[in-house]
Amino acid sequence: MPNPRAVAAWSLAGLVLAAGWSNPLTRLLVALSGLAFVGLRHRRGVRLRGVLFFLAAAWAGTALLNVLLSHLGNDVFLTLPGWLPLAGGTLTLEALAYGLVAGLGLVATVLTVLPLSVCLEPQDLLVALPGPLHRTGAALSASLNLVPGIARGYLAIQEAQRMRGWRPGLRSLPEVMIPALLTAMEDSIQLAEAMEARGYGGGPRTSYASQPWTWRDSGVALGALAAVGLVLAQPPPTWLAYPALTPPALNLAGLAACLLLLLPVFLWRSPASAA
Repeated sequence: MPNPRAVAAWSLAGLVLAAGWSNPLTRLLVALSGLAFVGLRHRRGVRLRGVLFFLAAAWAGTALLNVLLSHLGNDVFLTLPGWLPLAGGTLTLEALAYGLVAGLGLVATVLTVLPLSVCLEPQDLLVALPGPLHRTGAALSASLNLVPGIARGYLAIQEAQRMRGWRPGLRSLPEVMIPALLTAMEDSIQLAEAMEARGYGGGPRTSYASQPWTWRDSGVALGALAAVGLVLAQPPPTWLAYPALTPPALNLAGLAACLLLLLPVFLWRSPASAA
C-alpha cells in the first residue's frame, strides 16, 4: 500500500501544477496523471463512475456558463437575442475555449486530491499528518467516514419508505431527509462517545500499525518535489484566450514536470509493488 505521506506529496505537486498555471496542456497532462493514478490504485469497492460523471458535468457546465455569460472574443459563432437576460449577445469561440480550460483546471484539481479519498483509508490520512495537526486530522478522518455512512443511511431509509408507499417528489423529500439527518447525528454522537471511551485527547497520538516507507515512496515524493521545482524555475508559457485564440505552448520543463507525476503509475502499478 502506498505511504500516505508520499500520496499527499504527489497531490500537493499536482495542485501546484493544475491550479498555479493556466496552460491547457499542463492541466490536461495533470488530469490524465490523476485519472491514471486513481484508476490504478483505488480501493476495492470504491466506484468511480459517479465522481467521473460529476467531473464531466462540471467541466461541461463551466464551459457553457462562460460562453453564455462572457461575450468577449473575435470569432463569433452564434448571436442570441438581446432580450435574453445575461446570455443575450454574441457567443464566441474564445469564450468557449476559456470555459473549457477553466473547467479542465477544476477537473485536474479534483483528480489530484481524489487519491487521498479513494486510494487511502480515512485513518491513513490521520497518520500522515504531523503530531500538532492530529486533532484536525481526526476531524477530517471522521468526516470522511461519515459521508459514506450518510449515503448508505439515505438509501436504506428511501427503500424503507418506498415499501410503505412513499413516492419521490419535492413535497415528500423531507420524509427521507429528516430521518437521514437524525441518523447521521446519532452516528456522530456514537462516534464521539467511542472516541472518549478510548481516551481520545488524553495523551500523545498512537497508531495500531505504522506504514513503512519504501524506496518507491521515496521515488514518488522526490518526483513530486522535482516537478514543483521545475515549474517554479521555468513556468509554462501563459495561455490567453482573448481577444483571439492562440495555440498553447509547453516548454520542456513543464512537460518534464507533468511526466514526473506519472511515477506512481509505474512505481505503484500493483499491490505487490506498493507493499
